[in-house]
Amino acid sequence: MKPPAVSIVVIVYRMPRQARNTLVSLSAAHQIGVDSDDYEIIVVENESDRVLGEQAALSVGDNVRYFRRDNEGSSPVPALLFGIEQARAEHLALVIDGARMVTPRVVHYALKSQAITQHAVLSVPGYHLGELEQHHNPRHDEQREAHLLDRIDWRTDGYRLFEVSVFFRGRHQQGYLLPMMESNCVFFSRRDYERIGGIDRRFDMPGGGMVNLDLYKRLLDLPETQLFVTPGEGTFHQYHGGVTTRSDTSREELLAAFREQYRLLRGENYAMPEKQARIIGAVPGWAIPTLTFSAASIIKGLLPA
Repeated sequence: MKPPAVSIVVIVYRMPRQARNTLVSLSAAHQIGVDSDDYEIIVVENESDRVLGEQAALSVGDNVRYFRRDNEGSSPVPALLFGIEQARAEHLALVIDGARMVTPRVVHYALKSQAITQHAVLSVPGYHLGELEQHHNPRHDEQREAHLLDRIDWRTDGYRLFEVSVFFRGRHQQGYLLPMMESNCVFFSRRDYERIGGIDRRFDMPGGGMVNLDLYKRLLDLPETQLFVTPGEGTFHQYHGGVTTRSDTSREELLAAFREQYRLLRGENYAMPEKQARIIGAVPGWAIPTLTFSAASIIKGLLPA
């Protein structure tokens, strides 16, 4: 059987409702311009008291593969490494937080970028469901969010997610045309992944610490890689009480610990990768506000102080 063009690894832990939404958004029934044979979705679920389960995962489509594992600490890194080991494609995608839904042409544009260059790194801009970024909004919870999603009927039109979300400026401080900290839905080649030595399993802090930022930076620090961004597509974070996305007074202390672990592992403070982004895909009306913000950041940098 012909292998898929891309393997998408999705990590799940204590988020059955959110994970199912994510898988539906990634399914061939929801994605436009691709067939189920073009890609596979590898779900790796860490054991918990609230599981998605194999039956629910596989019901999403015939290109879904499901694995359930015992926890190995509080980091998702072992599950990520396991998921990548199962992947059959020459291109990979990581969704380290299985609570992130995507819009309907993400996979299509990922395949398009891979056709342009075998060294493509495609990053999907991030949004938070709700009126504010979730760590700034203590009133936002699962019940409020479920009402938001029911109101827009996103399964019929996935682009309506833009109506009930805000741009995640915490990770896109200058938009997405200048260097970004990370991507929460990133596509890249297996060859480039292996060239950088893959994911560093030493990132063992809750939520993986800065493992996602570290992988993203090392991929983009390769001279050959080309960064693509999708202004008309997005990844949308659903509330699930995550380590850094919930409203918590200890959040800054935890982030400081993440930064210190990165410094100890890499011998330097984290710095965003310097790689010029290339736009791929349509720029419809809902994409204009974030594209305008991203372009304004570039213009501001060009103006004299």
